[in-house]
Amino acid sequence: MNTYKANVRVAKSGGIGTMMVWAQVQAQNTIAAKCLLEAQYGRGNVIGVPVLVR
Repeated sequence: MNTYKANVRVAKSGGIGTMMVWAQVQAQNTIAAKCLLEAQYGRGNVIGVPVLVR
């Protein structure tokens, strides 16, 4: 298992607007990492391609 990170879009705490944060997941490959992030944060909220963390 490898650690991947990607920018994801989440709602602000006040409920108005969104912000971008880094999220990390453990996955076998980049595709699996994106699928996990989309399952957690919703489809279309993963910005870019997850990158491997060293």
